[in-house]
Amino acid sequence: MTIRQLMVIMAFSVLAGGMMPGFAGSARGGEPAWVEVDSIPDHSTFTYDKSAVVRPAPGMVGVVTRLVYLPAGKAETLELLGNVKKYEGLASSFFSYDIDCKGVKSRLTRVVHQDGEGKAIAEFDLAGKTDWEDIPPDSRLDMIREVECK
Repeated sequence: MTIRQLMVIMAFSVLAGGMMPGFAGSARGGEPAWVEVDSIPDHSTFTYDKSAVVRPAPGMVGVVTRLVYLPAGKAETLELLGNVKKYEGLASSFFSYDIDCKGVKSRLTRVVHQDGEGKAIAEFDLAGKTDWEDIPPDSRLDMIREVECK
């Protein structure tokens, strides 16, 4: 993975909170239960799959988030990506995070960008490749942490 690819992934991460094909349903194999966290008119809607939340260890939570692009958000994201033709059909991005509840930190573990038909445009497995980062107060990811780390 090049530094540019990693920087683009991190930029997406900031937009997201800063659906994977393998996360098509809940952690229990059912349908996703998307819960809206935040919405910006004409820009994006940010949700997470409540049914896919996992608790792999005490004080740790794993979440899958979804960023659905609306016209202004898609235009901004395509510009950020340098208007690469590959992303023209971008409709949504899915981000998988590990959250350290006590430390108020997260690390991005996977990113998948999909087109309007749900087909993957690009996938990045970041498990073991990203560092723990502080979760900014009042951010989208912090809102999820407050609910899921109780």
